Amino acid sequence: MITAVFFLVNPLFAQDSATVREAPYQNKILFLPALGTTPETGFIFGAVIVPQFKPAGAGPETRSSSLFFSGIYTTKNQILLSLLSDIILSEEEWVFNGNYFTNYFPNSYWGIGPVTTDSDEINVLFTQVHIEQTALKKVRRGLFTGPFLRWSKVFNLSYEETDGNELPVPDDRGANGSVSTGIGWMGRWDLRDSNMTPTHNHFVEFSFLANPSVLGSTDPYTSFLFDARKYIQMNRNGWSVLAFQGLFRSVSGSPPFLDMSELGGAMIGRGYYAGRYRDLNAAQIQSELRQNLLGRLGFTVFGALGEVWNRYEDFNLSSVKWSAGAGLRFNVNKDDPTNIRIDFGLGRGTSGFYIQFGEAF
Repeated sequence: MITAVFFLVNPLFAQDSATVREAPYQNKILFLPALGTTPETGFIFGAVIVPQFKPAGAGPETRSSSLFFSGIYTTKNQILLSLLSDIILSEEEWVFNGNYFTNYFPNSYWGIGPVTTDSDEINVLFTQVHIEQTALKKVRRGLFTGPFLRWSKVFNLSYEETDGNELPVPDDRGANGSVSTGIGWMGRWDLRDSNMTPTHNHFVEFSFLANPSVLGSTDPYTSFLFDARKYIQMNRNGWSVLAFQGLFRSVSGSPPFLDMSELGGAMIGRGYYAGRYRDLNAAQIQSELRQNLLGRLGFTVFGALGEVWNRYEDFNLSSVKWSAGAGLRFNVNKDDPTNIRIDFGLGRGTSGFYIQFGEAF
């Protein structure tokens, strides 16, 4: 599937010499070793291929598109094959975002709720196949809307204590495996100057997804997601950027535990293991100062607050989780800035070290 998609979009790189002379943007393919780390994976080994391009005839009003192919093996014996696609057609009339992956992913699980303890940790081993695709039509400049589809299958689940002793299957929904087939609708207001490394304007997105049993979902549920981001350029050359994000997700129905709302990870709540806390609802905010130092090198400082809860009457400010940290940035594409980031985050009794491709948000 990944190869087929690559050859499907590869003709977009074909431009005659006249077009190249007229367009200042130069298509580029980045070949990078996948060397990194997160708390969820340990050290990462593999390869990444990132074509960054514009379709023939696209001008400066069209942001660049990108594909992110990766094949990864980790020191926690995880195998991850994925394709992330962000395709923007000429004059941004259509935007297509895709997320395709298959994983064998031994992971940690602490149960459900905002007050689980470190002693609750167990290991869950599973295989997952995931397909997600959006097709958004431009309504006016920066405003897009359209449908999206999601299909996910989780199977071959088993559970262990942290020392490797086998455990019985827990009572949580989806613990024996699950299939989720969803259809939804998305709205997006996106005026960022870049999808990979934004420096000003904003991004606002909301989506609704239904996973009914009639479509084959084993544990039917609906979800609502709201994601708002603001970027403030502190000087004219974009060397100093102040960024903010608010993220809210609410789930109703009977979701499998792996589809519940989560806190933590490499994108928001850095310092907390992804899914360290999970429940029906999650709200998180974060801010980040990004500062260029010299040439391609920069640094950042960041902070975040977040919480998960079941019923709204159960929400308790006293258990809100905080995190803070700092990191370095190195731009691997001077013509279309794209950063490798190295971050260290701290939280309540926890920490995380991350080496990732692209900004957190």
